[in-house]
Amino acid sequence: MWIGLLWILGCYGISIAVLHLLLGTRRGRSKKTANVLLVTKNNQNQIEWYIRSLFFFSRFKGNEVKATVFDEGSSDDTRKIIERLSHSHALELRYQTDYDAVDHYLRQHDNEPVTVVHLSSREDLVKIHVG
Repeated sequence: MWIGLLWILGCYGISIAVLHLLLGTRRGRSKKTANVLLVTKNNQNQIEWYIRSLFFFSRFKGNEVKATVFDEGSSDDTRKIIERLSHSHALELRYQTDYDAVDHYLRQHDNEPVTVVHLSSREDLVKIHVG
């Protein structure tokens, strides 16, 4: 009985050591930051949930996310919510005044992948990928 218990404890200890070795080598790699461009207008009821979910799941997967929010002239509390969340998350708020502001942003970040998500479009929400 004691031999069986020692075998179980030994296997458990070895598996923990292997996991620490694997995760330790993974931490040494340079992680790429996922860039997400969120385009919003009058989404006060959804914006906080979208942003918190994005950053929660990226942290859960061990990835980094930098989000830029383009506000297309919201008349509700969307801007206030984004400004409040920008204090605790890697979040940048821009007020979009030009019709080609998104294209201009994408040209500036041409050498890195950027996921563009229009928060008013349910089809775009599927595109958010943090890992």
